Amino acid sequence: MGMKTPMINSAAEKIAYNQDLLTQILLRLPTKSLIKFKSVSKLWRFIISDPDFCLSHTRHHHRNGFLSPTALLLKGDRFCPPSEFSIVPLKHYSKVPFFHYIPDSHVKILQSCNGLLLCESYRQSYLICNPTTKKFRRIYCPSNSAYNFISKSFVSFAFDPLTSPDYKIICIWESYREPCKFNLDLYSSKTGSWDLCIVSFEVDEDEQEIELNNGVFCNGRIHWCGYGEESLYFDVEKECLETMPMALPSRMDAPETCRYFSESRGVLYVAVTYCIAVCLEFDVFEMARDYSEWNWKKRVNVGDAVKAFPELELG
Repeated sequence: MGMKTPMINSAAEKIAYNQDLLTQILLRLPTKSLIKFKSVSKLWRFIISDPDFCLSHTRHHHRNGFLSPTALLLKGDRFCPPSEFSIVPLKHYSKVPFFHYIPDSHVKILQSCNGLLLCESYRQSYLICNPTTKKFRRIYCPSNSAYNFISKSFVSFAFDPLTSPDYKIICIWESYREPCKFNLDLYSSKTGSWDLCIVSFEVDEDEQEIELNNGVFCNGRIHWCGYGEESLYFDVEKECLETMPMALPSRMDAPETCRYFSESRGVLYVAVTYCIAVCLEFDVFEMARDYSEWNWKKRVNVGDAVKAFPELELG
């Protein structure tokens, strides 16, 4: 055995200092292992930290063009300590991430998008958090004199690691001076700056109720759920606003109580609950890929979900 040791060491050294071969090996390792291996050497840190490697690593680990979520993060409507975030693992063997690295005492989760979190801090700023690397970036609202007269503001988040390591933040706001007129500002992590008022539009809230506070990123677009005949979506790359249908096929002879808007594997979904005593069922509707209409997909019993994930609380 002693005679083979020099040969083994020689082979290991060849791999360790062959950047192309080492890159191919590191691409196949899970993200958490890569974070630990950054401390092995300067070369390893250089390779793992390179944005092109990060993009290639993400693409190598996707399934059929999509990333698989490992946990469900329940968004709250109030500011709370990061230690009180409600998390339900989607895979029983997965570990729940901790958020001790967030320095602010009270934050509110606004949106999650492909592994990153957009949070609002009580310190009048936004935090982009990465639970895997345990790092965050603080982003402040743009400097604009019009912001002194804001009556409403809504923030959404766009991030697709399969196409780019950069992300964008969309801020929609309304001024006291011009009710029902909304302006859209766009932040890019690539430039580290805001583009102000790139789009302006009007919404008659008496006729067209749109939930601008719940944006969903899907297929390169930010979508907003509506309760009228139409709603809106913003094409992030083209930087333009478009309409989409929101009329749903009638499935229940009862008024709606709530719509939950989301996406899965490049398809938009709406879950609808109804005003019925002791009703534990909801309908799921799916948007056609050409955005022409919504189609009923299935009826789901909440009790079945609780059986699969006991961590969910119905109360």
